[in-house]
Amino acid sequence: LIGENDELVTDEDTSVPPEIATVVRKFQTLKHTVKQQEDEIARIAQQSEVHFRRCNVLETQLNEKNLSMSLLENNFKDQEATTNQLELENRKIVAQQNIWKRESEGMRSLLDTYEQQETSQSKSPMSKRTNADGLQLSLNSAREELKLLSETNDKLEATIDELRTDQGTVKAEHERVLEKFGKLRNALMEERSKAETAEARACEAETLAGKGSYNSETTRVVHLKSNPLTDAMRERYQSEIDSLKQRLEEAAEAAALAYARQGGGGTTTTPAPYKDRGSLDSAGSRDSTVDAQKLHSRLKEQFRNQIALFRQGVYLITGFKIDMSQGGDNDSQIFTVRSVYGEREEDHLKFKWSPKKKNKLDMLNTDMAHLLMNGAGGVYVTQHGSWPGFMATVTLQLFDQQTV
Repeated sequence: LIGENDELVTDEDTSVPPEIATVVRKFQTLKHTVKQQEDEIARIAQQSEVHFRRCNVLETQLNEKNLSMSLLENNFKDQEATTNQLELENRKIVAQQNIWKRESEGMRSLLDTYEQQETSQSKSPMSKRTNADGLQLSLNSAREELKLLSETNDKLEATIDELRTDQGTVKAEHERVLEKFGKLRNALMEERSKAETAEARACEAETLAGKGSYNSETTRVVHLKSNPLTDAMRERYQSEIDSLKQRLEEAAEAAALAYARQGGGGTTTTPAPYKDRGSLDSAGSRDSTVDAQKLHSRLKEQFRNQIALFRQGVYLITGFKIDMSQGGDNDSQIFTVRSVYGEREEDHLKFKWSPKKKNKLDMLNTDMAHLLMNGAGGVYVTQHGSWPGFMATVTLQLFDQQTV
């Protein structure tokens, strides 16, 4: 592969074979294609972020509508219970009214009987008149009570009508909220599908940028053992390399002779010819180094994605966002824990843990830790030594504070 700092060979250089020039042009084309794919990845990633933000807004609106709908349902149930209670009281009053009517008719018939007896028998007119006046007074009081009950019944019927009107209004509002909730849910599903499509396109573009665009079913990829450009450059400068080697050997022999003459004619030893193997080995292994770096970068990206997915899963399941940092000494780690139900970003807990202490965990002093340890959850740590129990109590306490 050709790096950014490698020398590019053009068609004007007559000393370069045409095959090498073709390979160089192909590499330049692939480099341009990779740049276009990277631009496409950036654009798709931006669209994905826009879609995710839109999804968050729609989810917030959806939660608000769910809360409003639950309040309307509770109000509707209360109105319905009140209506049923008033209808029951109305039926009781109507039944009592019927009883008073029957009693009034019975007293009226009894009064008529006394009047007939008074007309037929006039032996004791004063006593009969007194009985008739008493019965008439009872009849008038019964009529007044019946009139009062009728007025009460009319008022209750008017109240029932008003409640039924309110119930109809609440029902219409409930249906409107349900319709809006359906529209928001459909919009949320559509935005989620768009975000998933954009993410899939980004992954596909990233794959194409890394591997190149080809059909894996009909195309086979040939991995070159060595870089053709490197081989061409080596052949081009091979004669110069050989001349330099020869000069180095001659210089080594001259140095040996000079050393022998200065030493008074002792035994002459000729050092072995110096051969520069490092430059050839580095030129021959450049391909493997570039491939290893590319594989290493891909593995790092994969690990980074997997770590992000793992943290997101832990956050969704446990409700805690956990960040790890290096402690003051090299043997300890600091864990910063934030709850999904926390009111502010500053509301967090800090734990210090060292692998040497195994199961021993220390909680650092923060405002939230001081507040929670003085509450009911501190019993799990002070008496039972259970950090999971303490964290479960923290979740329940914060959930009760943030929900209605």
